[in-house]
Amino acid sequence: MRHQSDSAPQLKLTHEELAGAAPEAYELIASGHSVTVRASTEAGRRCALLTLTQWLQLHEPGALVTGLSVIDEPDLSERGVMLDVSRDRVPTMAAACQLIELLASLKINQLQLYTEHTFAYTGAENIWGSASPWTASEIAALDAFAASWGVELVPNQQSFGHMHRWLSHDSHRHLSEVPGGVEHPFHHERQPFSLCPTDPACIAFLAQLYDELLPNFTSLKLNVGLDETFDLGQGRSKQAVEERGLAAVYLDFLRQVHQLVAERGRTMQCWADILLHHPEVVPELPQDCEPILWGYEASHPLMEEAEVLNRSCPSFQIAPGTSSWQSLGGRTDNCLQNLRSAAAAGRRWGASGLLITDWGDRGHLQPIPISYLGFIHGAECAWNGAAAEARTDEELARQLDLFAFKDTSCGLGELALDLGRAADACGVETQNMTALFYPIGFPERTLPDERVPGLSPASYELGRERVRALHGALSECNPSSTEAQLCHAELSWVLDLMETSCALGRARTLSPEGSTLSELKATNKREIADQLATLAEQHAALWLVRSRPGGLEDSVHRLSRISSALGAT
Repeated sequence: MRHQSDSAPQLKLTHEELAGAAPEAYELIASGHSVTVRASTEAGRRCALLTLTQWLQLHEPGALVTGLSVIDEPDLSERGVMLDVSRDRVPTMAAACQLIELLASLKINQLQLYTEHTFAYTGAENIWGSASPWTASEIAALDAFAASWGVELVPNQQSFGHMHRWLSHDSHRHLSEVPGGVEHPFHHERQPFSLCPTDPACIAFLAQLYDELLPNFTSLKLNVGLDETFDLGQGRSKQAVEERGLAAVYLDFLRQVHQLVAERGRTMQCWADILLHHPEVVPELPQDCEPILWGYEASHPLMEEAEVLNRSCPSFQIAPGTSSWQSLGGRTDNCLQNLRSAAAAGRRWGASGLLITDWGDRGHLQPIPISYLGFIHGAECAWNGAAAEARTDEELARQLDLFAFKDTSCGLGELALDLGRAADACGVETQNMTALFYPIGFPERTLPDERVPGLSPASYELGRERVRALHGALSECNPSSTEAQLCHAELSWVLDLMETSCALGRARTLSPEGSTLSELKATNKREIADQLATLAEQHAALWLVRSRPGGLEDSVHRLSRISSALGAT
């Protein structure tokens, strides 16, 4: 192992066995230029070398490693990230590989691509045709690439709720619970949302999906979703639910899906929200089913819910989030607290893993730098929760600069932390969103709105003041790395969108109650409309650097429809 300089000293690396150790446990001992790694598996040796690499990154080139002695193993054996690739933004192959390299450097060992409709299933071109989906050959190549970095690519396919991308088409509407559609949080129009659990054709449909999807993965897991079945019992299964109860109908469908998965040699993962609404059925789950408990607010009772799963489930995971979605710039403090409490619950109740989720609700407007904090801090929470809980802002900023932005001199890490606190200046408490996102993300709603209690013109005046200060700080950053330069451009766009959102929010709070966008009385309506039109064009340009063109039109429409309603020139 050699430093970049030709004159730098060479490190002599010796591998030894560590008998009886956990798979990723290792010992790392350095004296002078000699380094000894002891581990029982290749995964353990990889973790040791990652630690050594991180240590060398933190020190001057050529520094001696005398006195470095580490005995280490993870708190949680499975440490994953779930990336939403179904709410408009599908990463390019290059961007996906770059993300895998980052996650591997953080000792993340699993990745899931959250899939509703973004796999190119044969004969379903009408479903995924405009989505730039993953093809079978791409997934197989990504699977091999991930494995080379020690990351397991876990297949993921929604299989009950969240099937509106399929069911809203006449070709698949007959499989839906409510063919006429229902209101749901993921589209502004009524759509069919869930499969009908009492229709055998739905099981046959899922079998076809699994048979085409699974051969492209080497993982022996499959996440089938089964969450947020809002319309269960409201349509074709209504009689069955009335006769047997909602929990029984849900559990019966879960068992049928489990049988499909088991027949294909996989372990089934599923979300635990419906199960936790009916805890009496948790003991009736198939023993090899692995439920995933999710909750994304700092206040979510993860500890209590993990205890329920611990009583009956041999294996379960906990899924906090990056808090990036519906925020524009992130939610720094909620992100940190949510990740820490999830890891603490996992340690206390014996979870097999932590799955860090990163969603793209309402157009996936946030670029990937907004999620870096969640990836990095979540990885540390899963590996060493005690150390993670003690991290200062200064340390978190340095981690962001070193691992994500790859530039330790320009201060983007500190700015990213501050960006995720910008909405706090508005003085409005929100859940699963920020006050700065609200004007952009929910233009169809009118004020007052219980989602954002206490909004006032002053809220957005304070928000705009804070955003402008951050813009000034960003202008003083002079990034040198390619990644930092791209992130700088993306964060600049986020701040511009935040400032425009403040102007729109102020206009909405100054208008009479119940005013629609076209009815706003603000004198600067046209200016806001023109700003949004410009931001939509910039959004498209930045999007294509990391993401595929599929989904871009829908995402841009989130901005252009507001601009049109306000009357852009």
